[in-house]
Amino acid sequence: MAQEMAEDRPRGSGRSHERHEGAADSPGSDGPSGPGSAEPAGSTSGAVRPEAEQERRRRLRHRLTQALAIAVIIAVFAFIFPRIASYGAAWRVVSSMTAPWILALAGVTVLNLVVNWWFITACLPGLGLPRAAAMNLSSTAVANTVPGGGAIALGVSWNMASAWGFSGEQFTLYTLVSGLWSQFAKFGTPAVALIALSAVGSANRSLVLATILGTAVFLAALGAVIAALHSDGFMAALGRAAQRFMDWLTGLFHRQGPRHVERGFLDFKHQAAHLLATRGWLISISVLASDLVGWLVQLACLRACGVGAAEVSWEKSFAGYALIRLLTTIPITPGGLGITEVGLTAYLASGLGGAATDRIAAAILLARALTFVVPIPLGAVNFTVWKWLRRRDDPLGPLA
Repeated sequence: MAQEMAEDRPRGSGRSHERHEGAADSPGSDGPSGPGSAEPAGSTSGAVRPEAEQERRRRLRHRLTQALAIAVIIAVFAFIFPRIASYGAAWRVVSSMTAPWILALAGVTVLNLVVNWWFITACLPGLGLPRAAAMNLSSTAVANTVPGGGAIALGVSWNMASAWGFSGEQFTLYTLVSGLWSQFAKFGTPAVALIALSAVGSANRSLVLATILGTAVFLAALGAVIAALHSDGFMAALGRAAQRFMDWLTGLFHRQGPRHVERGFLDFKHQAAHLLATRGWLISISVLASDLVGWLVQLACLRACGVGAAEVSWEKSFAGYALIRLLTTIPITPGGLGITEVGLTAYLASGLGGAATDRIAAAILLARALTFVVPIPLGAVNFTVWKWLRRRDDPLGPLA
């Protein structure tokens, strides 16, 4: 797989150096005006200061976000989770699992990964399953370890996709469609869980409220997407608004902004409409399958750890899965780390004794290890091998 991932040569544009042009003649430098020479008001050096200030603030926000995420994770696993269940008891439950259950969990973990890759191939025509696996594992390894690492993970995905010959327009369309459909699944899952619990008379107030919120967001987002894809006027208006915003933003730095933004929005609308017309059902089915298999991992872990249907039914397990996915749409920690474990354990163990709570905690920790932790080393090894193969095949070319 790694050899196939490295077949295409990378395309370097050299754009990464553009932002540094003209930075040498800063105030007080030995530029054309001489050392320490005074510069008149309104000179171009003044335009660098707002940009540098924005970059400083962006880095500060990023560090504060990282500090908050680390603080939440430490607080959860060091203080909150031990009050709910015992780590020692949870480990004893996991270590006592039988071989058939271990094999079953290995199988459902692989299935969970493969279904995610299938969803990616549905959203990006021309991408095969091996390369979808490479892109998904590499980006997930970043997203699951870096607070606010979604943007970096997106850069990793683009780095790989562009090396395989995909254009910026294709990747942008893939990113937006896959992101929208993933969010649709997150906000729509509580409604499915409410139907399942209502069928057995177990619906509760928290799930009803989550369903109302999720359904409202889902319908609003779906309505906006439908309007955008079926109306040239709506998309043209968005393009004009984006053009005005870009003109204002670049004007702050005395730079020339992008032209023909409205035309780009209309072209994107036509490409998106074509993708959804030809692959809309495939994309929808694959994202639903990805959601359901993710829950199946959790249910299998519960049963493998000795949590029977009398303690946690499949309906309650699904409801907890739906609620926590809705909650973690707010990216406080990478992949909802800490919040997911505490939230699911507390919800599923409500009203049960200490022994049952320990088994549920063991199951949730095990499920998170299989879905959250497993892709990290796989992705790190995959991306390292991929970069090494690119350097070997093109040692003088631009590095990924």
